[in-house]
Amino acid sequence: MRKNLFYSAALAAVVLASCSSEKAPETQATTAAEAPANHEAHMASMQPQQQASPADLMTEEGLPKDLVCMVNNAFMGKEQFPVAFEDKMYYGCCEMCVNTIKNQREVRYAKDPVTGQEVDKSQAFIALKPGGANGEVLYFASEESFRKYAQ
Repeated sequence: MRKNLFYSAALAAVVLASCSSEKAPETQATTAAEAPANHEAHMASMQPQQQASPADLMTEEGLPKDLVCMVNNAFMGKEQFPVAFEDKMYYGCCEMCVNTIKNQREVRYAKDPVTGQEVDKSQAFIALKPGGANGEVLYFASEESFRKYAQ
């Protein structure tokens, strides 16, 4: 059991290090068609590193946006890369996420699970998905919408 825990922790550390490391521009270059497939493979190996407890960080404005990777839709527990886009601030866990946020509108928006309304992630009330795996989050149009969902 301890051996499995050690291997899991080691794997997570390697993946996190490779995700956040700087890469040469030529290795970052992908076409728009390649980006989603590469990103999905990247995300399949990612494990959020929850260093801070989401329950302790929840405020009247939801989870702190800078601790959420808005491409993975996951609470990461540590500061993410800020991505300024159209006078709004989004966050991603790695350079691939930064590029995805800048180039793909659909990752900047989500649907409120209560109202079905399209919500800009930079403006959303963010909360952990009940029973969600790996720090999965949901985006709400307002705290009121979140409270209805939580009932």
